[in-house]
Amino acid sequence: MIPKRVKQFYVNVTDLMSKEDYKYVQNNINKKEFELFVKLSKSEQKHSVRIAKTIESAIDNLVVDNQEIVDNKKLLIKVALLHDIGKIRKRLNVIDKSIIVILNKLTKGKLKNIEKSKKVKCYYNHSEYSYQILKKIIDDELLLKIVKNHHKDTDDEIIKFFKKIDDRN
Repeated sequence: MIPKRVKQFYVNVTDLMSKEDYKYVQNNINKKEFELFVKLSKSEQKHSVRIAKTIESAIDNLVVDNQEIVDNKKLLIKVALLHDIGKIRKRLNVIDKSIIVILNKLTKGKLKNIEKSKKVKCYYNHSEYSYQILKKIIDDELLLKIVKNHHKDTDDEIIKFFKKIDDRN
């Protein structure tokens, strides 16, 4: 786990958004969604783009054999770009997230129960926050379901696919 977290930290600090990344985003979401997207921290924006491009590549290169996933390629790219939008409620930088992960490990998961820290609450509840924000502007049940459940263990193949790619990025 530690090497994975070190790699995540390094990537989040060094992998920056480019003009091409912003064009990619604008080609895959609408104006209102883009206005939300740019409110994310730059590292969260890039994380979302990495997931979208990984999904696109996996489907285009026939790595995926699930027809539901293949049929929902455009939707999954959109989910990737918007799934962490709830993090705009309380911005977390790379250091904040690292400290939360370390403290949660040291407290054996008890950190999740802290109610007073808005940053901790946002880190652990961003999926629900994302769902609440997006359901006001998007009327797509599948998209909203994936966003809301993207950190949950489930038997739903499309959510499992998304979660696996999100976890790797």
